[in-house]
Amino acid sequence: AHAQGAGLSLLNLLKAFISKIKKGDGASWHTRLELCICLNEALMSCQDINIVGNAVATLVTVYLASEASADQHDDMIDSEETPISFVAHLLAQVDGEVQISSSLQILQYVGKVMPYLQSKPRELMEEEENFYTVSGKEIFDLALVDFVSGKKETSNTTIQKQIITPTWLVLTLLDIVKEIYATPIVKRIARQSNDQQAGICLNVWQELMTLQSNVSNIRFEESNQNSSQDSTRNKLWSSLGEEVNIILLNLQRLLPAPHFLASVSSLMNNSNVEVDIQTRAILLLAERSTETDPSSPEATLFLDVLPELVKLSNPRISKNTKSDSYRRDSALCQSSYKAIDQFARSFGLAVIDEKLSRKRAQAFMPAFQAVASCLSRVANSINFADDGNENNSTSFHFTTQTQTLTSAALCASSLVTLLKAKCLPLLPKVLKPLSRLLESSNSYRIKYGKGEENDMMQSIRLIQLSTLRALVAVAENIPQFLIPYIEKLLAPEGLPATCLRAGDSDEDIAVSSMADRLDHAIGSRSPVRQLIPILNKATSNCLRFGSTNEENWHESLFIFKILQLAIGKASRADLGPMAGKVINSLAQAYSFQCNVVARCELLTAANKTMLTMVMKLSEAQLRPLYAKLRKWRGDLDVSHSDFSDTLRRNAFWSLSAAMSKELRSIFLPCMGSVVGDIIKELEDAVSCLCISSKASNGKKRQKLIDDSPDDKSSASLPLQSLLLCLESALKADAHDGGNWIRSDDGERYRAILRPLGKLLAANIAQDCFILPLNPEDSVSAYERLVQGVGTEDYGSVVSCLTSLAAAAGNEQLWKPLNHMLLEACGNDRRSDVRKSGVKCLLSIIHTLGEEYMVLLPECLPVLSELLEDDDEEIVALAKECVQQGEELLGESLEDSLR
Repeated sequence: AHAQGAGLSLLNLLKAFISKIKKGDGASWHTRLELCICLNEALMSCQDINIVGNAVATLVTVYLASEASADQHDDMIDSEETPISFVAHLLAQVDGEVQISSSLQILQYVGKVMPYLQSKPRELMEEEENFYTVSGKEIFDLALVDFVSGKKETSNTTIQKQIITPTWLVLTLLDIVKEIYATPIVKRIARQSNDQQAGICLNVWQELMTLQSNVSNIRFEESNQNSSQDSTRNKLWSSLGEEVNIILLNLQRLLPAPHFLASVSSLMNNSNVEVDIQTRAILLLAERSTETDPSSPEATLFLDVLPELVKLSNPRISKNTKSDSYRRDSALCQSSYKAIDQFARSFGLAVIDEKLSRKRAQAFMPAFQAVASCLSRVANSINFADDGNENNSTSFHFTTQTQTLTSAALCASSLVTLLKAKCLPLLPKVLKPLSRLLESSNSYRIKYGKGEENDMMQSIRLIQLSTLRALVAVAENIPQFLIPYIEKLLAPEGLPATCLRAGDSDEDIAVSSMADRLDHAIGSRSPVRQLIPILNKATSNCLRFGSTNEENWHESLFIFKILQLAIGKASRADLGPMAGKVINSLAQAYSFQCNVVARCELLTAANKTMLTMVMKLSEAQLRPLYAKLRKWRGDLDVSHSDFSDTLRRNAFWSLSAAMSKELRSIFLPCMGSVVGDIIKELEDAVSCLCISSKASNGKKRQKLIDDSPDDKSSASLPLQSLLLCLESALKADAHDGGNWIRSDDGERYRAILRPLGKLLAANIAQDCFILPLNPEDSVSAYERLVQGVGTEDYGSVVSCLTSLAAAAGNEQLWKPLNHMLLEACGNDRRSDVRKSGVKCLLSIIHTLGEEYMVLLPECLPVLSELLEDDDEEIVALAKECVQQGEELLGESLEDSLR
């Protein structure tokens, strides 16, 4: 009272006291500590705990301000006599209640000083004068004053110091608060506090949230004011944010649940509180729910807050709402959905007791109703065409709506997982807007996705990801009720859209993974008899455009993936009535006219789907099915053949090759039914290819993306598939003894050999389509189709002849084959034919070994001539044939070659 009457404040006393003990001769660290403890005891003589706390906090702050300007912090790093240690000893002399009260005032001091640390300090409100407290300006100035000399640093050379020194003070004050809440006595008081102490702890908690909000706002302002923000300021605000977050997290764990929830509830319902603080309080509520036992009484207290969250999550907002109000309502709506989502997972899905889980689920029905209402409202109001324009005046509303949609959709996924069948009455209000949002966001990304990356495109990805996540929840938990919406969902702009699986960024990968998860959930969980007709119709929608418009062929690949999953999951009884629908879908893919790259992908997808169905059938069911496919392919009529016939033939032999490779000897009876077709195909290939053609020596590259390939360039399509099919069948037959190819006293063998052997002399134009498609490859088309260079897995003449020899299995059948090879080796006009002959001979010797040596004497004269050939590769192949023969016979062949 005397000091106040004399116009003095506590600050005058503390400045004089600290200056005195710092100027004292020989005043050690411990001496100064003892003196400060005495002063601290004098300050504690007041009966009001809040005043005592303020006084202690002021003493601590002023002392640390004196240390801030001392330039000796670096020297104390390895010493125990640090300013923090000094203050810790000082605070250890007061009880826990005073420490908590002083921590509140210290945080308020931090908040007062922070604006002075900004690069462009904003105008500050006048602070109320109080004998026991000081203003932010006074603290900031104290940090720049040398308490020994009393001089303030004002030189232009100390500008950097005027940033670093107050920064050290603020961070040190936060460290002190952190240490206070790490002491056992304060922890005990915070956990078991009475109403008065609980009130102080909650004030501390709210002050921390205010600091957290202010730090975020200042960092945002600083980055906007100066894009090249210096590292000192950047580190300052990062460090401040980290310190505040740590203290807030520690205190949150200490507060009793009833007091914590009461404070959060009060903040949520107080419209005068800044929206950033309200949203942070809600998010902290969600965070703490993760640490709460779902079966404990505390969980019930958390659920009592649920109606308040539901109320905040469903405000009446529109674009016409004032900007500030719109932002506030939207922010609260988003944070509420995040909290409801976490509540559903923490207090619903995490509950083991089924009875308690059902009871808890009922409490979330109003929340699901709010989510459904929000999705319908926002999905109807959002306009991707206008709002998605980055320069549009409504882009702010678009971004805000995107965030709201994302939060609502993710919340819906957790609620559907929890409620399951209980959500059925509201399910249409959720699925319809989700389907519409997915289609709209996909269309926007397809239209604008090739441009530069921007915030709008990021928002679109968020909508895609959250929408897919909600749909996955429905498909995995109540799949039978998703059926009415799948047709709309499988539109070309919906789930099959390629944009959902494009890109290699982390966001793109997340969207792609979620889309794949939804594919799997629909295919493996939906009722097959209802799903397959929908997939058949979806395939038609994607492939209905024909050769004039093939934009959606790629989307059909994902539908086939779902179809394959559905077939794999179906029982034989369920699949039987649906087989016609499946074949109809595959026939559309097999007949689709498009470029060869697209056709290869379509064939691969369709073949995998057909194989999945075939594996469900018995052998007796397989034969009539294959007969129907043969009928669909039609007969080979050279005089009336067109490109559509070529496509069907190619598809048929490609499917036959896949089935032969998978079923092996089981498929041989089916192959027996098409032997005549195989011979006709080979003879047709001979008539087309085994003639003189200037194109065979041309350098024209393959037309990989020609939309309308001519008959000549496409003639190799069915041939290569046939060669692969025949090779697979012959390998399976060889494994079983060769009875299939030797039937009819070897007539089948000879009928196939005649045209197949003639193909060694084929003329293959460079523009023929041969798999694998590789326009950069320097290997000729002839080498690829006949010799099998780079086409080992796609079919070639040499590989097929090798398999034919292996299946034949006796000398009498080998002789005509060997004669054809030697005839090719002796071709005087074409070195590539000689190379094919000797290469095939070497392949057969490798495969058959000693058994084929009975025919080696017939080969030696031709090999002798090949050893003198002008082509070095032919000479090398001939040498290898001789070496293999010598190794197998165990004697030299040098004399026989002379």
